[in-house]
Amino acid sequence: MEIPQPGSGDPMWAGRDPAKGHLMVQICGVGGPGGGYGGDARVVYVANGGGPVVPQVSPVELAQRAIEQMGLAAPEIKLAPPADSPHGATIGFPVWMWTARSEATTGPVTRTASAGAISVTATAKLARITWSMGDGSAVTCGPGTPFIEDRAGQPSPTCGHIYLKKAAAGAFGIAATSHWEISWSGGGQSDFQTMALTSNAQLPVREIRTLNIQGG
Repeated sequence: MEIPQPGSGDPMWAGRDPAKGHLMVQICGVGGPGGGYGGDARVVYVANGGGPVVPQVSPVELAQRAIEQMGLAAPEIKLAPPADSPHGATIGFPVWMWTARSEATTGPVTRTASAGAISVTATAKLARITWSMGDGSAVTCGPGTPFIEDRAGQPSPTCGHIYLKKAAAGAFGIAATSHWEISWSGGGQSDFQTMALTSNAQLPVREIRTLNIQGG
C-alpha cells in the first residue's frame, strides 16, 4: 500500500526526496497451515525504479509464530470416578486419570511460518503430564488410559492414584500439567524450548465405614 507524498519535511520521509522515490506500508505475510496475514506493519522507502523492500523477520520470530499457530492446550482432565459424580472417589479405591486426546492436548503438532524467502518449521511433542493430586502426592504419566466399566475396582494400567485420606474441605484440588518439548529449524538456525500448561479440577473423596455385628 502506497502512502501519499506530502513532502520531504514529513517525519515519515526522514529527509528523503519524494521526487526520487515513494513510501509504502508493508505487512509481513505469515504462511503455513493455519496462517494468514499478521506481524508488524512498517513504512519503507522505495527508490524510483527499485523493487519492494522485503521486511527482515528473524527465524526466532517466525518460530514463535509457528508455535502460536499450534494452539497447544493444557490437559482436558478426565477422571474415574468423574469429578461431577455424586460421591466422587472412595478412600482405598483406585482413581483413573487421563486427558482427552486431540492434536492440541497430546500432539504431536507441526506448523510452519514463512516470511519472504525464510520458512521455519516447529514441532511440539508431549513429553509427560504431571498430576498434583491435592493430598501431597504427585503422579507422572503419559496421556493415560481411558476408563472402561469392566475395569471398575482395578488400578489404571498407566496413570492412577489411591487416596488414603479425606479432604478437609470435602474435595481435593487436582492440577494436571502437560510438559511440551518444542524443536524448530529454518533460516539457517534451530533451537529447542519447553512449555508447561496446567488445568484444574476438584474431586470429592469419601470414606466408607463398615460395621460388623456378630450374631448371638
